[in-house]
Amino acid sequence: MKQIGPNTLIWSEDLVTWTKAQDVAELADLFTSANSANHPPIPPKQITDSSFPNTNNPSAPYLRPPKTYLIESIITTIICCWIFGIPSIVYASRVEKKFYAGDIAGAESDSKNAKKWIIINLVACAAVWLLGIGIFGLGLISGAFQ
Repeated sequence: MKQIGPNTLIWSEDLVTWTKAQDVAELADLFTSANSANHPPIPPKQITDSSFPNTNNPSAPYLRPPKTYLIESIITTIICCWIFGIPSIVYASRVEKKFYAGDIAGAESDSKNAKKWIIINLVACAAVWLLGIGIFGLGLISGAFQ
């Protein structure tokens, strides 16, 4: 059995971020003074993993997930090339889920990959537009000299 104390950070899909156990309504009764008279307090489990989001430390680097780039991914997919936009949407949609599951490195990686695919999409879109304008321009020039 895991040792859970009032300051133990917990997360579930219903919670927005990591929360102290005493602040979750369903668990609050476990840590009340009336309940602790019948049961000895459970000592909190120490968090030793430095990449674990720690809301007790205000200087902790990961109180919020990395940028998802989801809006940018959707916009560039609609406006530009959907072939390169789909990977950016897939990576962007996984950022927060990985972050709140505790996979900080995976969330950062997916955030960087989403940004990379947005840039690839924008470059491909610009290349297609420049190629189209170039071909159209050559057609106009060649038509003017005939």
